[in-house]
Amino acid sequence: MSDFDPIDLSFYADAVLDELVSGEPQIDGSILLDLARRAQGPILELGCGYGRITVPLAQRGVSDLTGLELSAPSLAYARQRSRDLPIRWVEADVRNFHLETRFALIFARGDVFNFMLTRSDQEAMLARVREHLAGGGHFLFDNLPIRPDHMIDEPEETAWYTIDHPNGRVIHVSGTAHYDHIRQWYIQNGAERWDSPDGELVRPPWQLTLRYVLPQDLEALLHYNGFDVVDRFSDYDGSPITQEEPGYVYLCCKR
Repeated sequence: MSDFDPIDLSFYADAVLDELVSGEPQIDGSILLDLARRAQGPILELGCGYGRITVPLAQRGVSDLTGLELSAPSLAYARQRSRDLPIRWVEADVRNFHLETRFALIFARGDVFNFMLTRSDQEAMLARVREHLAGGGHFLFDNLPIRPDHMIDEPEETAWYTIDHPNGRVIHVSGTAHYDHIRQWYIQNGAERWDSPDGELVRPPWQLTLRYVLPQDLEALLHYNGFDVVDRFSDYDGSPITQEEPGYVYLCCKR
């Protein structure tokens, strides 16, 4: 039995819809692809979902890949999408998994770290990364790109985006958002409707909660959990950080 509170994965129950929402990832020319091709050993993706990143890496010739994911529907879809690609899939929680392998590269892309809603969750995930990272290996992950001056509540339902579904219909996505500044949570409440902003619901309304961490606080957390920050980027294309984009992607090694 896990000592941790369960992570709410209801948003990812429909893996096909998750793929439509997430869109095609930018892999070519990314620092992730470069690191994966240069890794001298096995590679682990934490929170791999439906294989959004793992599968394209394998398709580009990256080998010895493991994808770890807690959502059973997502993992089932990942296995389906990967077909005969040589990827090992593991159903596990990023906070308490134990594998026999030590990895040259561990990465978590897509706000995986921000699903750790408490400090104990964050430190548990970092402890598992440190346990499984080979000497000289790297840990690459992203942090919710939030600046204090952009933390504005959206109490009124707002149109967010639309999605073209393979069945020929259009999904209209809208919702509200607010910040819990005591717990440092960013909370979205969303709904998807067929064909119009007031159409039939595609699925029940959902809530997605992420913990935000500001750059200096995140670097302190990494330091006191045994990591050195090698570099920070404003995006996976390797762009440098700026005052406008103060740090989104972190490349770390263990001390």
